[in-house]
Amino acid sequence: MLDFSKLKAPLPPSFFWTLLFFLCLFGFTAWLLQVNAGAEIAGVLSLAVSVVALIASPSDSRPAVWGALASAFVLVVLGTLGYLIYDNLRSVDVTADVRFEGAQQNSPVLMNSQRTTFTIPVTEPRDHLTISFRITDAPDSEAVQDCGTDTFTSVELALGGNPDAIRLESGEERTLPVRGDPDIRGAVTMNALVDCQMQLQVARAELHN
Repeated sequence: MLDFSKLKAPLPPSFFWTLLFFLCLFGFTAWLLQVNAGAEIAGVLSLAVSVVALIASPSDSRPAVWGALASAFVLVVLGTLGYLIYDNLRSVDVTADVRFEGAQQNSPVLMNSQRTTFTIPVTEPRDHLTISFRITDAPDSEAVQDCGTDTFTSVELALGGNPDAIRLESGEERTLPVRGDPDIRGAVTMNALVDCQMQLQVARAELHN
């Protein structure tokens, strides 16, 4: 026969502390991973457990329960602030997001003085863009030319409405201000020897503050 008297015995405070901690941890993790309603569900469950803990616990153990609740709240606040600082300072790799207009396989083939434009859609705005290009002989021409190693081979890069272009050799990185623009637009002009066909690719593109 079941002994219902055991149900009246208060649960140890460590149970509620552990349960509250994991509920708060779940809510914070769900928020980081953008799980729909994850943080709200964890908040409601935490409130319910808090009420049960205060009712079920004897009077002399309630300060410990309040301490557990306060500790869980402080941990969540500190974790949230830490993540917000990290999210604001971390860099965002947008190399795969660069799109050249009308280029096959997103790798335009250009000759001297030819120009192409590109766009970088930005979902997490930052103040600066670090970018570099890879300039190689075009696949259809590499058997009959060797222009990629020439010191003249480079590109002129201009971002947005800025008329001042900067010269970049293959693999050379530059950091440029983008002022948190939602979409970054730029133009690249090829510098190469006469009759050289050069393939252009983005080696690295990274947004950061």
